[in-house]
Amino acid sequence: MFFNITNSELKMILKNKFILTNLIVIIILTSCQRSNLKKNVSQVKNKTITNSVFSIDTFSTFPQEIDGCSCYFSNDSIEFKKGEYIYMEDSEGTSFLKINGVLTKFTLIDAEEIDSLNTLSKYKGRSLNITLETKDGKQSGDETYLKTGKIKLTNNNGKTITKTFYGECGC
Repeated sequence: MFFNITNSELKMILKNKFILTNLIVIIILTSCQRSNLKKNVSQVKNKTITNSVFSIDTFSTFPQEIDGCSCYFSNDSIEFKKGEYIYMEDSEGTSFLKINGVLTKFTLIDAEEIDSLNTLSKYKGRSLNITLETKDGKQSGDETYLKTGKIKLTNNNGKTITKTFYGECGC
């Protein structure tokens, strides 16, 4: 089959394979961001913030939409070890946050790699928006990596609350 291919056709096939390979590598790197931190990420400090408008609560059951590669964040390493989460996200850009006791769904609208360790992502819900600042941590399992950062939740009136998180992303 390859013996009947012209030079230009072969170049096009190789170019397409190169582009596809690079695209897959970029997707893997931006979703898992496999980098190491020099400090101990379990030392993340957090304040539980309750606002008269809304609060971010914990939940322990994975939503049905979260399957396969995902991220799941807690207030701190202690809650993380107990399986109490404040945020979950799948590899397709669907995320969940429990607000005032209600599990609320968000959709990724923008993601930007700030540098090799930091990412800024924005999500939109019905009446709320999330800005997620993520910092890569060390490898915590075969295909999982620790993450720390901040979740900023904003309503349509401009009221915001910000929480730090400790968690993990992987497959």
